[in-house]
Amino acid sequence: MAKIITLTLVTLLIDRDASTKLPTTVPEYEQSILEEIYGEELVTELETRDVQFEDFDVGTAFAGLVKKYGGNADSDAARARYFNRERDLAKFIDSRQPSAAKAEAKAPALTAAEKKAAKAAAKSGKDAPPATDFTELLAGDVASITEKLKGLSDADLVAIEAAETEGQAREDLLAAIDDESESRKQ
Repeated sequence: MAKIITLTLVTLLIDRDASTKLPTTVPEYEQSILEEIYGEELVTELETRDVQFEDFDVGTAFAGLVKKYGGNADSDAARARYFNRERDLAKFIDSRQPSAAKAEAKAPALTAAEKKAAKAAAKSGKDAPPATDFTELLAGDVASITEKLKGLSDADLVAIEAAETEGQAREDLLAAIDDESESRKQ
């Protein structure tokens, strides 16, 4: 069965100068990039509409962003600020899917961090570990948290990533968590 995702398309009016106003329709994830490039006050949202896509490929979408905004350093930096890696775009799109909201509404007792930890445990063939509260660990600075990542289990690493994403979403910490996860796969 093909996976169907819903993307919000946004029609924007970009005020380039006194005589040039450009209308454009882009996926919602590009709006913040355009606001960064042209200035938030010069980008006006005219309308939005949800569109369903079958077999949407995040990799292709990410490659398209890199190609579209890679023409100059300023626009590429704006793109990288929001979507530096393919997984950043995937997380953004996943967070906006209607099914994710319905699943959370049905089971409000589990946090996203607990769900991710259970999923990681199931993937490894083990029972889900008891939920760990990472509030105290995440209250520290990025350097101290990064030092402790090697001592965490794979499931805890997934859970702490989810907790950080839901919380402060510090890019440098999320990158360190991602790097630790990748190093364990090798």
